[in-house]
Amino acid sequence: MKIEKIKGFRDHYPEDMEVRNYFFKKITNAAENFGYQLIDFPSLEPLDLYRLKSGTELVSQTFSFTDKGGREVTMIPEATPSTVRLLAARKDLPRPVRWYSFPKVWRYEEPQEGRFREHYQFNADMFGLDSEESDAEIVGLASNILDYLGLSGIYEININDRFLMEYILKDLGIENIPDAFSIIDKYKKIDRNSFVEAFKTVGAEGDEIKKILSLLNEKVDTGNLERKVKKVVKNYEEIKPRIERIKKTFDLIGLYTESPINYDFSIVRGLSYYTGMVFEAFDVKGELRAILGGGRYDDLSKLFTTDRIPAVGFAIGDAVIELLLKRQNLWMKRNIKKSYYICNLSSVDEDYIIKIASRIRSLNKIAIVDMTHRKISSQMKSASGFDFAIIIGEREFEENTLTVKNMKTSQQSIMGYDDFLLQLRGDD
Repeated sequence: MKIEKIKGFRDHYPEDMEVRNYFFKKITNAAENFGYQLIDFPSLEPLDLYRLKSGTELVSQTFSFTDKGGREVTMIPEATPSTVRLLAARKDLPRPVRWYSFPKVWRYEEPQEGRFREHYQFNADMFGLDSEESDAEIVGLASNILDYLGLSGIYEININDRFLMEYILKDLGIENIPDAFSIIDKYKKIDRNSFVEAFKTVGAEGDEIKKILSLLNEKVDTGNLERKVKKVVKNYEEIKPRIERIKKTFDLIGLYTESPINYDFSIVRGLSYYTGMVFEAFDVKGELRAILGGGRYDDLSKLFTTDRIPAVGFAIGDAVIELLLKRQNLWMKRNIKKSYYICNLSSVDEDYIIKIASRIRSLNKIAIVDMTHRKISSQMKSASGFDFAIIIGEREFEENTLTVKNMKTSQQSIMGYDDFLLQLRGDD
């Protein structure tokens, strides 16, 4: 019987993981430079954690089941609820709290380019502040990560505000806000007629739908935001303070990145717990799904505590970012550590060879000892992918020396053991 991997899941061989880990480390390094600290949590959580706040669409996509104790549980489809659960359990933490995580998550979605049923997801969250500065920092971190990966100028950030959108919808007489947001979230995925018919189901009439469409049909800068909102609401002065907050947030984000920042009324994000700013990043050519997304979710903490803990964060899935990096010819092997392949031609005691390999490794470099006892030509072929080949035979063993070949330049020299160690340390 042939057993294959399950649809929507991926295998990662060493050559894949080497490149993947390089970029994962760059992402986490950028987060740590902003003062974010690593956390982790279980891969299995109670289904109610998502049923209560994430929305029915997400719950329908979970890999959930009833365990042997009769509990409804699920493989985590996202990280935010678990992160908030950890935060609520620790009242001793000085705020603001800056955390990041990098778990695997699972969603039963239809696999397609840039989307799998299992993927790695980087998450960054700040807790304890509700301000323009904290909103700008989280978007700034997201853009800094993309710039750090070499994508500067390749992406744009589109931002909206759920608080503002809810005000506009209610001002237009629409009370079923969750369903209205769900329809707006599909604006770019369905045709205009389908959108209009769907919006009628939340009680909108022709004039209201026209006003909504006038907001959704183009991205604007903050200079035009005020003009757009004035055309659709009855009392602009009531919402003006929110507009001013958005403008200030945009100004601060501009200090973090030179990439385009747009105001886009169609960005509402699919999860129901967002309460304020929401944002997504896309490639400027518009060829791929969202690279990352996030926003403010100040009420999610009430699932676990009576305290309202302001929160803002975002997530990056590995699938789309990998596609974009490959299209930019950036997804390639990087030799971060120097590597040494030790060709063993000696028939005597192997203590000397193992001692050399151990000293190389102690200096945080890669060392592999050939254990096959093949001819030198075969061993050197195996060494071709390394930075250096070290050849040790009877002569080297007797004279306490090494023959070292640079596999990039083909230069070869005989070195004493102590001289070799000095060179190793000098490479750091």
